[in-house]
Amino acid sequence: MSDSTATFRPGPVLAFILLTFAVTWCAEGALIANGLRFDDLVSRSSPALWLMGVMWIPGLAGLAVTLFVERTSPRGLVSALSLRMGSVGPYFLFLGLIPLAYAAMYGLTWGAGLSGFDPDLNELAALSGTPIGRDAALKIMLPLSVFLGPLINFAFGLGEELGWRGFLLPRLMPLGKPRAYLILGLLWGVWHAPLVLAGLNYPGQPIQGVVMMCLICLAFGAFLNEMTLHYRSSILAGFLHGAANAQGYGIWTWMFPGAHPLLGGAMGLTGVFVWTAVTCMTVMILRRLRQE
Repeated sequence: MSDSTATFRPGPVLAFILLTFAVTWCAEGALIANGLRFDDLVSRSSPALWLMGVMWIPGLAGLAVTLFVERTSPRGLVSALSLRMGSVGPYFLFLGLIPLAYAAMYGLTWGAGLSGFDPDLNELAALSGTPIGRDAALKIMLPLSVFLGPLINFAFGLGEELGWRGFLLPRLMPLGKPRAYLILGLLWGVWHAPLVLAGLNYPGQPIQGVVMMCLICLAFGAFLNEMTLHYRSSILAGFLHGAANAQGYGIWTWMFPGAHPLLGGAMGLTGVFVWTAVTCMTVMILRRLRQE
């Protein structure tokens, strides 16, 4: 993996950015022009297959640039894109810690009066026409999102992380860690802009939503960056991304309805605060591991 002692090569980086943004924004622009919106709770909480397909555009762009611009041989892709599993410990550790992070986000949201509290998931029950109750929510739905959700979402999280963390991160590292993290986080946030403007995550707050998405991508992205660099694994980053998405599409938005889109929940300031805290703890723990 590249580091701060390597030489920064702008050509592959620019090729990746242009290809990723052009394909993604054209695909999403066409869907939005045909009426795609995310203004209702169901559309915001239900992942669509096409949306998951879009998540593979950065990965495919990174693969294409690696092969055809950098002229890396197929045998060299493992090293060039950090396609390693890495240690198994972080997979099991964060299987539990990521749900705890979401619990902290929504606990802070509710405690600050930025959402309601509906442990019986009555709103979801009304939409589905089937009573749910807190026992089913906590004993069935939450465990499924913790243990099964990451495996399902991994296939799509890997698509993004193969591009952002596998390709782009090491090629930005010659600029120094602060600049690399800042550039990647802002690019990742702006990459989401068309969907945010169409109401995703921040309905009714399009411009402020894009800014908040950038802040979330900086905070969550810093955590993913640290894990990727330490374990030299974009596969781990894809798994962690998938585990976070599994919680994002889980019970939390239904259990804490009406969360303020900019201030509360996983995508508001509470999310920025918790992911920043997680990143700081991760930095300290990884630094201690390197010293052992």
